[in-house]
This record gives sequence, structure tokens and C-alpha cells, in this order.
Amino acid sequence: MPANSLSEGKTLINRAISWLQTNLPQTWRAEATSQTIVSPGQTGAPKVVDALITITPPQHGGGVQLLVEAKTTFTPRDAEQLFSGVARQLRNLYSNYPILVVAPWLSERTQEVLTQQDINYLDLTGNVRIALNHPPLFITNSGALRNPAPAPRAPARLKGSKAGRLARLLIDVAPPYGVSQIAQVTGLAPGYISRLLTSLDDDALIERARRGEVVAVDIPQLLRRWTQTYDVFKSNETSSFVAPGGPQAVLSRLGSLSSRSPTVAVTGSFSAIRFAPVAAPSLLVMYCSEPHALAEELRLLPADRGSNVALLRPFDPVVWTRTTEQSGVTYVAVSQTAADCLTGNGRMPAEGDALTTWMEENEEQWRLPSISALSDTSSTEL
Repeated sequence: MPANSLSEGKTLINRAISWLQTNLPQTWRAEATSQTIVSPGQTGAPKVVDALITITPPQHGGGVQLLVEAKTTFTPRDAEQLFSGVARQLRNLYSNYPILVVAPWLSERTQEVLTQQDINYLDLTGNVRIALNHPPLFITNSGALRNPAPAPRAPARLKGSKAGRLARLLIDVAPPYGVSQIAQVTGLAPGYISRLLTSLDDDALIERARRGEVVAVDIPQLLRRWTQTYDVFKSNETSSFVAPGGPQAVLSRLGSLSSRSPTVAVTGSFSAIRFAPVAAPSLLVMYCSEPHALAEELRLLPADRGSNVALLRPFDPVVWTRTTEQSGVTYVAVSQTAADCLTGNGRMPAEGDALTTWMEENEEQWRLPSISALSDTSSTEL
């Protein structure tokens, strides 16, 4: 920890000890030794940790010592780098010592990354996970979901039509690509793209090279981050209908619509079942340029309840990109289908999970190999 952060680090450690003393059983003790040098012996260089916290149950000798990393700010990217750097060195040298990260606040994504790496954490808002084997101890607690002391300028959020357009490109196209290439393809402002990429990189949802190029994307986590602020039935203008003959009958009629009919593309369950079937779909969801004109042509009946067809006026033209045709029916891209299912109702989230798994296992079947491939066919342009 830098010298100008030593006092802040000491405060963090003292407050962590106070939290532990309050929440451990009354007969247990927690105490710390700060700025501790732990040495592997004559064969290796000594390592400095911010503190050793000792947790001692009754009648248990010296208790268990945790190697503490105290951080005044700590992002998901910091968590990944900790595991590949300091944490790995400490584990190689002191495999019996659990590691504890202490910070003012840890985001939900940061907690996920730390948990995946089996690193304990405690923040001052009460987000805590401590799992010890000897003595057996498991503590979990939920604190603040949002940073109580955010930076003066909050990071860009993956919210709105522009963010959806960028998310689609990151998911649909394998990197590498830079800000200028993304701007050229999506029509988004370079400054907006740069800010959002920085936020996604901090959250370890993408990985960037030194010059800022995107070089890797965590597709499942990015999908889930996008769908925290996107909702298929709320983000799009939705109209609900009943098809007297059932949704399958409507689907079979789509291939015979006249050339003057509104533009239509199927999403949701009827799109997902082609790749990752979960159960027989019961709700037909379609993007449509003119929902009420299509409803009239298909003789659908408006319905507030019991609907089996939903027509969506798109949140952004990106829904028309990378569509595919099968048996005369147009379907949205796999990535759009996954986002729509994950935020739908009934069985749709389970279908979205199944489709996301299929996407991970079959990337070569749906993802473009490079951003230059977007110009190969007009149907795949973003």
C-alpha cells in the first residue's frame, strides 16, 4: 500500500477488526498486527502484507491467521489482478494462510470475482464472506448494493439503446477492435464508447490491451450486466394479443405474409428453442415495425390478460441486425434472443440461461470472427 494510504489502511483494518469482534461469537477473538513481513525463509524474498488478522475460537491455541490486503478502492479488475499477482504469490508461499480483502465498499461483481478465486472479503458497509477450514468458520453478510461514496464522476452505465447497441457488438463480434472501429460500425460517439469500455474493463467484463483495444469479452457476464437495465417487455413498446388458433399457427403464417407487410423478426422462446430447447414455447414474441398493422393482418385480438402473442416496437434498430431466416421466418440474432429471454416472464429466463450456455459451448456457430466480417453481408451489419 502506498505511503500516503497507510493511515487509511490502518483505519480500514481497525474497522474490520471491530466488525469481526461484534459479529463473531462472544467467546471468539479477533486481533491484528499491521504492516507485517511474512518471509518464506532463506530461499525467497520477504513479502509484506498490510496486516495479519488472527481469529481465535475458545480452546484453540493460536487460532488462524488471515493475510490482509487493505484497499481504499477495489474493482473487479483489481480482484482479477490480485489473484494473478499478490494472491498467487502468497498462496504459493503460504498455502495454509487464507487471504482477506478489506475495503470501504465492494461491488457485487467484485464479490463474485473474489468468491470464484476463494478469497475472503469484508467491506465497511457489511458485505462479508469469510470461509475458513481450521477452525471451521463461515460468515456471510450483505451490505450496500451501491457505493455510498462514489467517485465525483460516476462510470458510464450499460443502460439505454446506445449501450444495448454496444453490448450487441461486443457479444456478436470476436475481438480485437478499438474505439474508432466500434464507432464506425455502431454510429456511437467515440467518447461515449471509451467511457463505457473503461467501466466494463474495471468490472472485468472485458479485457483491453495497453492501447485500449478490446481483446477479450466475458459473454455470459456481459449479457447478465446488460439485462440488469434492459427488459424485453419494458424497454420495447409492447402490445399483447391473443391468437385464437394459438401461437404456432401464427408462426406458420409468417412465411406467407405479403411483401407490403410490416417488418417482423421472432425472438423469445420460439427463437431460443432452435438452439437450446427447454420446454414447448407458449408465448410468441416478435419485433415488428408496425405492430397494430401486423396484428390486423394476422387477425390477432387485443388482450390485457391471457395473451399468447406479444408484438414489440424495437428499442433500437440493432434488433434487425444479424437476423437469420429459417423456413421463411425471420429470427433475431442469438445474442438478442438471449437478452430477451433472460428478462422475460414464465419459463423465458430458464430458456435464456440454457441459450447462454449453448452460446458458450458453440461460439463458432454464431459469433463473427472479426469486425471486418460485418461488411461481408448486409444482413450482418451493425
